[in-house]
Amino acid sequence: MYIIKKLKERYIQFIKHPLVEYPFWSLIKYIYINVRLRIQKKPMEIKWFNGLKFYLSLGDSSIIENYYFHIYDYEESIFLIHFLKSKDLVVDIGANHGHYSLIASGICGAKSISIEPVRKTYDRLLMNVKVNMLNNVKTENIGLSDDDGSLYFSNNLGNMNKVVDIGKMNLCERVEVTTLDKLLSPKENPEVIKIDVEGYEKKVLLGAKRILKNHNLNIIIIELNNSNSDYGYHEDDILSLLNGNGFHPYKYIYPENVLIPLRKKNFDSFNTIFIKDINFVEKRINQKSMSIEKSKRRFIKIDKL
Repeated sequence: MYIIKKLKERYIQFIKHPLVEYPFWSLIKYIYINVRLRIQKKPMEIKWFNGLKFYLSLGDSSIIENYYFHIYDYEESIFLIHFLKSKDLVVDIGANHGHYSLIASGICGAKSISIEPVRKTYDRLLMNVKVNMLNNVKTENIGLSDDDGSLYFSNNLGNMNKVVDIGKMNLCERVEVTTLDKLLSPKENPEVIKIDVEGYEKKVLLGAKRILKNHNLNIIIIELNNSNSDYGYHEDDILSLLNGNGFHPYKYIYPENVLIPLRKKNFDSFNTIFIKDINFVEKRINQKSMSIEKSKRRFIKIDKL
């Protein structure tokens, strides 16, 4: 019964996803990849858009959904494709296997600094960067906080690995941490920061006071999933930090290519786009047109307007 229920849930998701033209075919791909990964011991190489590739293994989450959804986090991903230019720098905090780094550096040609603290996950990130020969991606196997030191991270939760109390968790590893202000040199001024740290957002932001004030930084894409209570603070603390630095929440609408202001965050998604200069960002995303070819050729065509 569980399997039938899961398949029904997935099929409904395929029907609702705007990039999925044939929901039944996506369901077949979903079944196939889950069976294949249970049989194949080595990571499986998957061809993606614009000649990019990524590796999959049993237990992978997040990036695996690009296989049957085409692009899973499609709103934020397509928004970035419209916004980014090759001269830009994206800081990918909690990069996992590198979905956003592949978008930024593989499709848009921007530079990326991809930060992933968990060693096994970092190794897969490296594999995905190397197989695509992305020389414009700099990887960092380190954690971020509000000060230098070390923390323990879970290493058995896939894309939901997080900072843990060593006394409450067996499957974890010790990781050196620093602040974003110290990690980035004065010459590394990002236009975009993506943060996915499973509730540890406040500490990361407190360690990025200099970066948050940089005039280059206009976009922060941050996952807010109410796991902040694990670290003794309220999600409103994060919103206050972002608002206090001039960032306000928006929802990107595809395919209309428009941004809608929000009151607090995007309750329809774990991710929320926070923007500083909305006029600049809106002008930029309207300087490109984009089309997505989802056949076997799988190509994202970008044209300047």
